[in-house]
Amino acid sequence: MDKLHWQRVSPWALVYFVLHFSFRFVKDAILNLLPITIVFVTQVQDKWFWGSLALAVAVVVLLVYSFAYYINFKFCISDEHEILLNKGVFKKERLTLKFLRVQNVNIAEPFYFKPLKLVNCIFDAAGSASQEAVLPGVTNKYAEQLRERVLAFKEAKQNQQSPADFDEQKIHDTAITSEQSLTLSNKEVAKFGLISNMAILALAALAPFINVLFDLLERTVIYRVEAFYQQQAGEWIDAAFVADITLFIVIVAIAVMLSVVMSLIRFYNYQLYFQGGKFKRIAGLLERHQLSVSIDKVQSIVIKQNLVARLLKRYTVQCAQATGGAYATGAKNKQSLVMPVLDKQQVNQVCQWLHPWFDIQELVFEHVEKALLIKNLFFYAVLPSLTIFLLCIFNQNVSFTYPIVSLVLFSVLVWLSYRRYGYCFVPYQGRYYGVFRSGLLGVQYRVFELYKAQSTRSISTYFMRKRGLKSLSIQLASGTATLPYIKAEVANEVIDFVLFQAESETRNWM
Repeated sequence: MDKLHWQRVSPWALVYFVLHFSFRFVKDAILNLLPITIVFVTQVQDKWFWGSLALAVAVVVLLVYSFAYYINFKFCISDEHEILLNKGVFKKERLTLKFLRVQNVNIAEPFYFKPLKLVNCIFDAAGSASQEAVLPGVTNKYAEQLRERVLAFKEAKQNQQSPADFDEQKIHDTAITSEQSLTLSNKEVAKFGLISNMAILALAALAPFINVLFDLLERTVIYRVEAFYQQQAGEWIDAAFVADITLFIVIVAIAVMLSVVMSLIRFYNYQLYFQGGKFKRIAGLLERHQLSVSIDKVQSIVIKQNLVARLLKRYTVQCAQATGGAYATGAKNKQSLVMPVLDKQQVNQVCQWLHPWFDIQELVFEHVEKALLIKNLFFYAVLPSLTIFLLCIFNQNVSFTYPIVSLVLFSVLVWLSYRRYGYCFVPYQGRYYGVFRSGLLGVQYRVFELYKAQSTRSISTYFMRKRGLKSLSIQLASGTATLPYIKAEVANEVIDFVLFQAESETRNWM
């Protein structure tokens, strides 16, 4: 091996390490320390003194550990086209990441680096959060040079392995040579806070403290609100009940506002560009993040629209890349190419950059078999309603309208779920694509090219075999596309054709 030339990052990277380990402490350790916190609040006297002392000790330990981590942090770009990292304090670690395993090279500009014109260079390995390499506090010019070096090496290797297929892929992917762009206003970005699950996550984060929070609000707010309603309405309303409802609404409103703020922090001044078969996304408030994704890295396109998004007539589009399971998906959330709030025209515009044939309104779907509707009606509507009916018989004080209402409600939900299921296969210029649709109150589309399938699987129970039915699953590097209750001969044909495409196609899907 050639002599390695080890380098250090800028001393300003110490700021990154301090904030990085502070965030990890808040994220990973705060719940583990919750029992100690409860004992401290309820049992310890002179809380101000001991709390200040504990905080001071924690800050000193954090600073010392971050400094030691910075001293031990070294990197090397070897002549063998590898990124080497030496890091760790108590446990030394050597990370080796080959250029060929790098999925993306992204550049993030945190607010604290902006005056210094420094950035974080992030080497994103396919499907592995633990193998992600970050070089904090390097110059933007150096980060751009590293990105070009890695991508040029991967492109040369790809061309060397299959030059004919590579040229065909390049011609196909660069049919649109002019730069395409999409910009979202911050007003639109704020809507993502309404349609995403961030409000639920904010409420979940408050869950460990909900009892303490309610006790505090009960002493300071609820009594006053209850007294106000009692004074204004007298005996006409239950003041205590209305005060509790008001408090609940306030907490939900706070969670929604937090969700909107989190959306703005993540997608502030959202800009998306497409040229030469590559996406480039720039967004972020506290950290201006540049994400670059090539078409061949996109395993599937996931288009989602939940109930709130339907009311706002907006969709969320994600270009899903190779993942290493649920953990990796969550851990590498910043590395996902997400288009948060698009109208129908923008969805078609973005998807046509990858698949020129795509038009969400022109897709014609085949429905799954009615046996799925019958099964789900029995298990998810009739059985629960029958249980409620039996409870009404044993408890004469309960109205028999409950099982009737539940039967109608559950049946409607089952019907909506059944009608959402659909599939279609689209041929275009010698390539073949699949579109799977599902949903309940909302809808989700998964669009993928068939040759990127890793495996296929069919499931058939005894009663399904009697009816000649199968459920189909196509495993992609970005997740699983499922299709329940289709005819067995159709499922077999799909499996054979998908496997043929995957085995006969020589194009690289990574």
